[in-house]
Amino acid sequence: MFGTRTGRMGEGQLDTGPAVTPAADSAEAALALSEARLRRAQRIGLVGGFEIDLESGVNHRSGEYMALQGGDAEAAIESHEDWVRRLHPDDREAAERRFLEAVSPTSGITDYAQEYRIVTPDGEIRWISARAEIERAPDGRALRMVGAHVDVTTLKATEAALERSRAELSDLLATLDLATVMARDIDGTIQFWSRGCERLFGWTADEARGRMARELLGTVFPVPFGEVEATLLREGEWIGDLINHRRDGAPMVLATRKVLRRDAAGAPVAVMESFDDVTALRQAQAALEALNHGLERRIAEEVARQEAAQARGAHADRMQALGELAGGMAHDMRNILQVVGSAASMIAEEVDDPSRVLAMVDALRATVERGDAVASRLLAFARRAELSAGPVAPAALLGELRDLLDRTLGRACTCEVAVAPGLPPLLADRRQLEAALVNLAVNARDAMPDGGAILLAAEAETIAAGDAPPCELAPGRYIRLDVIDQGQGMDAATLARVTEPFFTTKPPGEGTGLGLPMAKGFAEQSGGGLAIRSAPGQGTTVSLWFPLAAENAAGH
Repeated sequence: MFGTRTGRMGEGQLDTGPAVTPAADSAEAALALSEARLRRAQRIGLVGGFEIDLESGVNHRSGEYMALQGGDAEAAIESHEDWVRRLHPDDREAAERRFLEAVSPTSGITDYAQEYRIVTPDGEIRWISARAEIERAPDGRALRMVGAHVDVTTLKATEAALERSRAELSDLLATLDLATVMARDIDGTIQFWSRGCERLFGWTADEARGRMARELLGTVFPVPFGEVEATLLREGEWIGDLINHRRDGAPMVLATRKVLRRDAAGAPVAVMESFDDVTALRQAQAALEALNHGLERRIAEEVARQEAAQARGAHADRMQALGELAGGMAHDMRNILQVVGSAASMIAEEVDDPSRVLAMVDALRATVERGDAVASRLLAFARRAELSAGPVAPAALLGELRDLLDRTLGRACTCEVAVAPGLPPLLADRRQLEAALVNLAVNARDAMPDGGAILLAAEAETIAAGDAPPCELAPGRYIRLDVIDQGQGMDAATLARVTEPFFTTKPPGEGTGLGLPMAKGFAEQSGGGLAIRSAPGQGTTVSLWFPLAAENAAGH
């Protein structure tokens, strides 16, 4: 490996000896070519050879060896101490001890191997893998060591990265085990059953593994099972509600996500499924939906009666129509009028009996009082009743609403607040204002089926004489409250009708069409107004203007 040079390697001359024959020349040329190829392979493979005379302590190093140590790529002769000095301080003692133990007369070792770090003259740290054979005398003395160094720095970095990945995977699996997660084969056989599944369903992992998932859980699908599997194979996932059963037979509604795993060739091999118990939530949604259906049915009946009356006369303005169409109130008023009519007839018949007339008058008085109460409720419903206006701090109002909405809008939506600094109080009925803003926020959430952010904003705005405000506003100073969503938006035709009573953009059974008209009526009655900006795909902004409390205090 190192040739037969004399003195310091690389400095002596080859002993040419007697004249060589052409055949010898050819053999030497072949040997030189072979050695050149070997050196090239060593250089490419980051391998350096060495030979140590263990009796003299002389270390012969190849050029490739010296290059691995950070020196010049020239063969050299070193001492044992030169090697020790290059060892990393943290590895020096152990590496030297391992070497000395290997070459000791009593060890009997003929194969030597160890890995350690060195520090090059430039300060670079490299990992070295040393492999060698030890030649020994008959009495066991180590005479010579011949071997090679391999630079395994890249391999060590890869191993470290792999170990980190394994640790991260271990943490991930530990976390995954706490979640309600199941893994199954394509045919449905359960292979993984987390502790979260054990808590939710009641079967242990040992009991669940190897069972067919649909049979174990008694799964009821919202569509045929074949359609679910087809969607899973086509799109890689399926999301929806499933009815599954606990070990005790109790049914549960589970929001389920199925994710398909494929092998390197693209063939499906497994399905990961996660579950979230939404039984109580779905029951509450069903009850709310039934309540909404009942309310809409009553409203629809009143609308039909009012439309028949409107066909014989002029249309009332929007907010008057809203009050007149309040569900159930017209029926109460009709009963009151029947009492009044009956009492009037009886008075006419008993005109000669003062006591009977007085009794009828008392009945009429009580009926009138009842009629006044009904009228008050009608006016309140139409937002034309007297409001309890007072100063409202915009920052505090929107901050409290954000806390409320964060709990009610659902996890898919977030609520943010942006209030200009130093805003003065506005003048409004706080209770009615909160109700209007909550209604607008719910509308914003419904306009974002995939979730998003809802922004509640407030800032001061001055309307000067000659301005063209977006709604009917008298000149003056106002606080403008904005409810902004990132939803689907509305086209011009829809936007023109959106504040009409009972007009809604929501599917049948999901909206009454009363929220925006009521908010508009409330803002106008408070001395402000309402305007809406929207376009398809660009979201919607609903703005409410209210007068400043300080500038209107003298009038109250």
